[in-house]
Amino acid sequence: MKKMKKETIAILVLAILYAVGLFGTTIFKLDLLKLSPINLIVSAAVLFYFHQPKNTLFWIWVIGVFQAGYILELLGVTTGRIFGQYLYGNNLGIKVAEVPVIIGLNWVMLCYVSMHVAQLFFDKIIKRKETHLIVKVSVSALLMLCVDILIEHIAPQLDFWNWKNNVIPIQNYTAWYIFAFAFMYIYQQLQLPLTNKIAPWLYVFQVMFFAGMNWLY
Repeated sequence: MKKMKKETIAILVLAILYAVGLFGTTIFKLDLLKLSPINLIVSAAVLFYFHQPKNTLFWIWVIGVFQAGYILELLGVTTGRIFGQYLYGNNLGIKVAEVPVIIGLNWVMLCYVSMHVAQLFFDKIIKRKETHLIVKVSVSALLMLCVDILIEHIAPQLDFWNWKNNVIPIQNYTAWYIFAFAFMYIYQQLQLPLTNKIAPWLYVFQVMFFAGMNWLY
């Protein structure tokens, strides 16, 4: 009972956090976008608080995806050959070599919550406990790509990043899907659990936040 109460409080905290961010920015015109890194850190802290067990393999995956995500973005900005030609703005916090450090955490969180939503889909909707690994990972990566699509179309207005000639190349979505698939495949191969009840809620809040931003901003 106490655990359920903690989960309910956590969900309410995240709901308020994203609602304030959305309506504070779009309706009340508050300058909240510079707080985006804090939003990500708080979201991750709440999310991973409920992950069990927090074993060495889990943290290796988290740190590995964080580093790999940052390196991918660094190579992407530097070469323009991975995602296309783009540059980061100023609302994602501290940059190292023109890439916000927090972007690695974004990769970790989106992979993690997307896998949980996919797992929920197969367990509750399809009701198949033994779904092929490739199918599960493919659907998880597709769910993550859906969030990215929402983010990409509003990112320049939010001063997150800007694309050359204001055109989002198809290779961006292809690269996101491929690397998300790889990170999630590793998670599944490590046989790490997908039992975090907060994760699907955070996925929904992010979808609603960026969909709302696309509509209202």
